Order: sequence, then structure tokens, then C-alpha cells
Amino acid sequence: MSNTVPLNKSIEDLQDIVERIASTDSPVGIDAKLTHAIIIDYMRHIASRVEAIERRLEADNDSRTV
Repeated sequence: MSNTVPLNKSIEDLQDIVERIASTDSPVGIDAKLTHAIIIDYMRHIASRVEAIERRLEADNDSRTV
């Protein structure tokens, strides 16, 4: 996993994302539905990973208290 802070990345580093969400039909230049869908999908992915980590931590704590 990369530890690069997204705000420190250059436009060149993010170009594939920029091209993916770009929309000439939008006044702001991006496809808002696609952009939000990507963000929400990624947040779901992160949430499921956090839940898995929390379950493992709880299981570790439970095994230590027994």
C-alpha cells in the first residue's frame, strides 16, 4: 500500500483518474455521478477493511482475557 499523501501527488500522478472522471458535458469538467460512485464504492471498501481489522482486534483481545 502506498503511503503517498494524495494532496502531495502531481497532476501527472493522478492523470488516469482525471481522464476517467472527465466530462465535456459538465460545466465543472467532471462526471459528478461517476465521481461520487467511485468515492462511495471506495469508502465501502475501506469500511469493510476497517470492520475486518476491528473484528481481528476484538478476537485478539478476547483470546488474551480468557
